[in-house]
Amino acid sequence: MKIHYLPLLLLYLPVFSQSISNKDLIKKSLEAVVSKHYQYEIEKKEAAKFLIDNLEIHFSENYKWLDNQNRKIDFNELDFPDLKFATLAFQKLQDSIKLKPKIYIVKDIHAITPEFLIKNIDLAFEAWKNNPWSHSYNFETFCEYILPYRSLTEPLEDWRTEYLQLVAQAHLNAKNIDDPVDVATQTILELKNFRFLNNRPDPIPYLSPKQLLFRREGACNDLANLTLLACRSMGLAVTFDFTPEYGASSKRHFWDTIIDENGKHIPFNGNCFGNPQGLPYAYNATEKRLAKVYRKTFSIQQNSLAALRDTLLIPDGFLREKNTLDVTEEYVATGKISYPINPETKNTIAYLNVFNLAKWRVIDWGEKKGSIVEFKNLGSKIVYLPSFYESTSKKMNYARYPVLLDDNLKQQILIPNYNKTFSYNVSRDKTKKESGLDFNSFEVFENEMFTLYVWDNGWNKLEEAKAEKDFIRFSKIPDNALLLTLCSKSNGYERIFRINSDTKQIEWY
Repeated sequence: MKIHYLPLLLLYLPVFSQSISNKDLIKKSLEAVVSKHYQYEIEKKEAAKFLIDNLEIHFSENYKWLDNQNRKIDFNELDFPDLKFATLAFQKLQDSIKLKPKIYIVKDIHAITPEFLIKNIDLAFEAWKNNPWSHSYNFETFCEYILPYRSLTEPLEDWRTEYLQLVAQAHLNAKNIDDPVDVATQTILELKNFRFLNNRPDPIPYLSPKQLLFRREGACNDLANLTLLACRSMGLAVTFDFTPEYGASSKRHFWDTIIDENGKHIPFNGNCFGNPQGLPYAYNATEKRLAKVYRKTFSIQQNSLAALRDTLLIPDGFLREKNTLDVTEEYVATGKISYPINPETKNTIAYLNVFNLAKWRVIDWGEKKGSIVEFKNLGSKIVYLPSFYESTSKKMNYARYPVLLDDNLKQQILIPNYNKTFSYNVSRDKTKKESGLDFNSFEVFENEMFTLYVWDNGWNKLEEAKAEKDFIRFSKIPDNALLLTLCSKSNGYERIFRINSDTKQIEWY
């Protein structure tokens, strides 16, 4: 399989492969060949069926190089002895020809061969059956978190043999080779010579397995995937968990988990090199407030929104994926929100949003039940905003009022009381009240004009005030309101807040 790579500066939209109508025929044909091969090996036959049954939702994201006349230019970085030579050759080519990338999608159902599946299955079984650290994993765990030939949308490649060679000696340093967490720790340590990059210019979200071994560097998500592939080659059950948007901080995050002897997922950061808390690569996923946490599976999750509803009716993002599993309860205490709506509303599905990087962003969905819409398994001390999505216009219609799920898991709809206003000095409270690391970038710039906004069917301007040395005094703050303050130097990282009418303390979300 020849795949073309190397860094670039511009990002182009993907061109999706056309779907074919005979996917069931392809699956049946593939299953017939593989089943015949495993006619006397029942477990392998069942494993093959698991992969084939879930084949249709998986795909690769890759790209090729075109000249200014849209002709394909062959360049394969893997043809060179190392990254330095490949980079020099690419720069020389780029100096002579104006290059542009074109992203394309290849669905697995169009690319997988029986030979590819059989080799992957045999190697996965060998790792699972022949290593003591894998003996606690049942067949279901094996199928979901060791057997898969891919993890995300990285370009499709045969990777198990090379990755196993990379980390095959890791278990020799383990104190207890029956403990998958111990062996996983030593496996990760074998990868310490890979370099972390803050970002890379490639247009695809994940480097291929061979690219990772060739470059020995990658961005956060690449190195997390490197760790996952290395662990799975050893027969270790590893996957990704992620929060689609932080609930009271900016950005998002995903991390690896290793399944221990008792079937519990232990989170770790496979892309960070260090030795925190006595357990190498241990990761405290709850350092920041979590609204939702999901897990990547290989199999289709029948209760996922994408499995229940046409994806064209779902807003762009992770909810269009069928292989995500809600695991929020494994990380934090959870509650629910029952939000009142007009019972005549035609939409039967609503969405829940958190405020992140200056926008309301989707993190969950819920179903309409009469005059309410219910959202379940939600993290606490977070402000949420329900919405409905209009698929024809691709417009999100937000609820008039947000709702706070407090630390007692009780909901409070934040309806501003304009008849009860007060003055308050808004400042950057740098006092660390809790153990969390929620990031609030709010800064006070002396003599700068700040505008105070309230959410009431949108962000509405309340008043302006000039900042003093380290605070801004606002005098028209309504009680029970969700607020935001901005100035000309605002950078999108500002957090929403409310003033607790009982304690008269500012609470950032």
